[in-house]
Amino acid sequence: MYKYLEMLKYELKNIIRDKMTLMMLLYPLLIISIGSYILPTLIDNYGETESGQEMATLIIIIILANIGPFITAAMLGFNLIDHRDENTLDTIRVTPLSLKGYVLFKTIYAYIISANASFWALYGVKLLSGDNYTFYGINLWDQFTLGNILIFALVAALFTPVFAMLLASLSKNKIEGFAYMKTTGMLTILPAVLVLDTMQDYKQYFMGFLPTFWPMKGLLSQAELLVHAHNISYGAYMLIGIVYALFLTILAFRWFDHKVQT
Repeated sequence: MYKYLEMLKYELKNIIRDKMTLMMLLYPLLIISIGSYILPTLIDNYGETESGQEMATLIIIIILANIGPFITAAMLGFNLIDHRDENTLDTIRVTPLSLKGYVLFKTIYAYIISANASFWALYGVKLLSGDNYTFYGINLWDQFTLGNILIFALVAALFTPVFAMLLASLSKNKIEGFAYMKTTGMLTILPAVLVLDTMQDYKQYFMGFLPTFWPMKGLLSQAELLVHAHNISYGAYMLIGIVYALFLTILAFRWFDHKVQT
């Protein structure tokens, strides 16, 4: 336990010096500002109908829900690439910490940051947006409870280590890492197709390969924003999301460990 506490002290000292980590802690404030003030103004000014504005708002909510785990995963992924390029991972292997212990620590560390970012990206907008997201007399953010947003953040953050280790495994260097990050950035936008009427039935599960689909759809269905007979229960969405993300994390770690050894 002592070795992990020492690593935590080291990471906390580096927060100010490491611009990327500092950005991860501060970017939820930017997301909250955009979601609370800028986007409602754009929807109000350029949305032709109230139903169109409501659909646009749902898309915004989905993107806000997905962006936290993705950005934090990119931070962890680039950090692992840095250590691999500097051969520090080989050094860690012969220390009492071990490579598995180090990756476990970084994973938990990034998970906490990701869960915090996901929670405030949604709850912060809910608190500050006022009536900017009100359609047909109903404020969409009122549909989300504090508890449901918290559970969503805790489950969705499990996606962070999966993408991070995949990014570190696929990329030979930082340049490739940026290329993969830009390509996979569509993962934050792709779930937005769920607002289409044609994606409300069984076809919604075509998106099930995305780890964030399960907690996100659970959150929206619990809020009664995307209701359909083909929906499963809120608990089932969350449970599947947990099991699926943990399964992918194990596979991703094994692949990353293999890449480091070769």
